[in-house]
Amino acid sequence: MIGKFEEIALLALVKAGPRSHAAKVYQVIEDTQIKPPAFAALYTALDRMAAKGLVTEVRDAADKRAKRLFTISAEGQQALRDAVNATRSIEALLPGGGLAHV
Repeated sequence: MIGKFEEIALLALVKAGPRSHAAKVYQVIEDTQIKPPAFAALYTALDRMAAKGLVTEVRDAADKRAKRLFTISAEGQQALRDAVNATRSIEALLPGGGLAHV
């Protein structure tokens, strides 16, 4: 099971596309109605998810600064599906059909 911030980071990474640098992922989060975390928190989450195998990381050798590029892994895709499905399952238990009536 992943935490809510990891879920948000993975969703943003999917939207940003494969081989995205953290700044692009952060921009996706900023473009939502969600209050963005500190940029360093995103890097920490990406590092943690890389250690868990939820994302893969490569260095862009063509870039002078060798930016780190992230891609969601198959394990990350499954963890994200599980998290989204869990939220939907709980929402379905709410009276009146979900959060639209809250």
